[in-house]
Amino acid sequence: MHELSITHNIVAAVAERAGNRTVKSVLLQIGEKAGIDRQAIEFCFELCTQGTVLEGARLDVEPASGTELLIRSMEVVDV
Repeated sequence: MHELSITHNIVAAVAERAGNRTVKSVLLQIGEKAGIDRQAIEFCFELCTQGTVLEGARLDVEPASGTELLIRSMEVVDV
């Protein structure tokens, strides 16, 4: 299940960008030919965010064409 590693990297990238701010939501785009299981990403997201500034954040996933995986946006709140 490579989705766990992918999700861990997504969480790390978003957490780095957020700094000390709390992340409320993350929007991903996953290409239909990316070979990534959307449901597995959603499952792993909750596990990977525990104890981080993303804990409790909502994950939204939009389909895309091609093989891309993009972090399109994130919503943060200053603490």
